[in-house]
Amino acid sequence: MQPSKRAQTAVFLTVLVDLLGFGIVIPLLPIYAKTLSANPSGWMVWVNNALGLQTPGAFWAGMAFVSFSVMQFIATPLLGRLSDIVGRRPVLWVSLMGSALGYLVLGLTGRFEWVLAARILDGITGGNISVAQAAMADITPAKDRSKAMGMIGAAFGVGFVIGPFLGGTLATSQLGLSLATNHGWHLPFFVAGGLSLLAAILVLAWLPETLSAEARKAARQEESRGHALLIALERPGMPQLLAIALLAMTGFAMMEGTYSLLVNQRFNFGQREVGYLFGFIGILIVLYQGGLVRLVAKRVPERHALLAGLFLMLVFMPLLPYAPWKWPFLLIMIPLAWGSGMNNTATSALASQLTPAADQGGLFGVLNAASGIGRILGPGLGTFVFARWGYAASYWVASAVIGAGLLLAFTLPKKPELPEEI
Repeated sequence: MQPSKRAQTAVFLTVLVDLLGFGIVIPLLPIYAKTLSANPSGWMVWVNNALGLQTPGAFWAGMAFVSFSVMQFIATPLLGRLSDIVGRRPVLWVSLMGSALGYLVLGLTGRFEWVLAARILDGITGGNISVAQAAMADITPAKDRSKAMGMIGAAFGVGFVIGPFLGGTLATSQLGLSLATNHGWHLPFFVAGGLSLLAAILVLAWLPETLSAEARKAARQEESRGHALLIALERPGMPQLLAIALLAMTGFAMMEGTYSLLVNQRFNFGQREVGYLFGFIGILIVLYQGGLVRLVAKRVPERHALLAGLFLMLVFMPLLPYAPWKWPFLLIMIPLAWGSGMNNTATSALASQLTPAADQGGLFGVLNAASGIGRILGPGLGTFVFARWGYAASYWVASAVIGAGLLLAFTLPKKPELPEEI
């Protein structure tokens, strides 16, 4: 196997193992946080009364997402830029270890405040995807980066196929129920922490440093130019791409943050059923990122793929809260998942093509920070609208936000000018 192919495989496997843990946690977290918030502290009672919440559990489930996203927004550009200077490998290892510790705290706690603390810790060190994206860009020619980013997306999809099924099974297994009943411990979160620890070990054992010494030296010399965000904004097309990443993620995260609550309220689904639903979404992501993305990348320019992805999300998002179970509801998830995949892959590829090698880590840090703002706004806004006006309203608002991103996408330059590689 060629060195570049071997490095791509190592990045893929590292991300896959880590995202298995992520896939275990995300479907279970809203219901878990909602359950803990049923025994609120005094300050939580005050917030419930001040906001006039009809279903406060939905709001606190959103806060479990937002606490992570706020810290990730602050830390991800710094981690990405740090990886430009010291290399991808050490930064990736530290971030994975932080995720492992955060999951361990989640598994041990029975108080909502510790859930927030665990999510904050994981958010601070949660820049591993942006660093992995930068590592993949390091070893991939600009013309092939849509396919390379598709590998990252495929790892995410596989994690969301196996992880939710595993999480639902672990939560309702005899051991999982015994630990929860007798000790207040949560087996799925322990397994997620172990997977992040395994991913950290894989980084040390398998992943070579992908960023050349020359590129690291150039990044150190250019550090005086300013913050990575300011550097990115100087490039034509990047302000629009960052805004699109923000708006698209805000809309999609409104769905992501309320999806478990939606099916729990509409269909009375518990942790096992929610895990299976997220597994179905993961299968859809794998089908797109693992295969269809290659066909799209060959035949459809990134700008057109971006527009198509946003359009699919815009049209099908508001249909979800009305679709009856089973097949209408499941079929609507197909264009939603594939539209999100088209948008994310095309956005990453276009942004990477506009950025020289020495700035790739900073770029993906900034790009993921823009998405991180969406992950802050989306779950918070979605769960607040859900708690105040009902589940359907949050999906209409999400569609409107995505529509704003679609309008902005029409302003992108049709032929981006590629920078010289370093």
